[in-house]
Amino acid sequence: MPVKNQGSDARIALVASWAVVIVIVVQGTLSMLTQVNDARMPLERVAAVVSGLVAAALFTVVQLRTVRDRPVPPWMPWLVVLTATASFVAGVWLNASLVLGTAMLLLEGRRLAATWLGYVLLIAGFMLTQDVNPFIAGFLTLVAAAIGLLLYVLTRLAVTVGELARARETVARLRVDEERHRISRDLHDILGRSLVAVGLRIQTAIRLLERDPQRCGEQLEEVARMVTEGQSQLRGLTRGETVVGFEDELASAQDIFERLGIRCTTDVDADGTVGDLVDTLGSRVLRESVTNLLKHSRPTWVEIGLREEATASVLVIVNDGASDTGRARGTGLADLAERASALGGSLEAGHLPGGRFRAICRMPAAHPTDPSDLAADRPTPLGARS
Repeated sequence: MPVKNQGSDARIALVASWAVVIVIVVQGTLSMLTQVNDARMPLERVAAVVSGLVAAALFTVVQLRTVRDRPVPPWMPWLVVLTATASFVAGVWLNASLVLGTAMLLLEGRRLAATWLGYVLLIAGFMLTQDVNPFIAGFLTLVAAAIGLLLYVLTRLAVTVGELARARETVARLRVDEERHRISRDLHDILGRSLVAVGLRIQTAIRLLERDPQRCGEQLEEVARMVTEGQSQLRGLTRGETVVGFEDELASAQDIFERLGIRCTTDVDADGTVGDLVDTLGSRVLRESVTNLLKHSRPTWVEIGLREEATASVLVIVNDGASDTGRARGTGLADLAERASALGGSLEAGHLPGGRFRAICRMPAAHPTDPSDLAADRPTPLGARS
């Protein structure tokens, strides 16, 4: 249901409750103006009508403050009780329902039960002291209680519908924030490694500019081709094209290592297939690791291994040329570690002796979360041919 329609429903519930209040006021006014056979003085009749109008107005104020979640002044409920009861005593029996409705809006639990029971017994006893037929007195008491309950239900309906509308707005904003976060991750994945690789190529081209112009031209041609590929993948992201999995990500990593002259050794024990979690989380860990090693290291070799154990798939990525300078790293692997932990696995990354860096990701074979939840986060591999 659209939020706009929910706001209309809240207003409809409020208008319905006001219609009930108007019925109470009109009935009381007509009864005071048309009953000429009793001994009430004209001043008493006017006082009954006026007190009923004041009680109805005050109840409406209490109701609106409750709907809008605003504080109700302590004196206001007591004034509702006073004016409504005075009108009831003067002979406008249905005004007692305004007191019962107010009590339900402001009280709860035992206090509400005690107030309701005490007031119902009070108005029933008063009618009996006025020589009202016991059956009629019981009927009027039941009607007053039912109207009070109806006023409460309509008010709570308006409050609930309003809260639902606000909750839907909050969910919509959270979904927008989540989508922004997803897009930022995908942009990081698609552009991050591409820019690092292009930067390395340009540095090589600068060094070769004077001593080997031909090779410099080859490097620049490779830069142009990689930029074109990045543009194609960025267009694919905006179109929401289908993403690929671990094997394509691995092929992409091998391709870029070959272009950069980095020896890459792979040992993938998957019998030609990999699990869903490896296709989602594993591909992201591989991409983030490759991006980091190109950005923060000067590797000459990289080893990528994926082995299947009894209860988990283990992805290991090791490279050399990693200097532990102590400077702050990005949050990519830290975010992926949280995801792996949420799925019942783990991700550990750190420096090893000899200038090596290793990332180990354990992905359980039976994980509590549907791996399709990560599918939307899985990027298109950078080196994939367009």
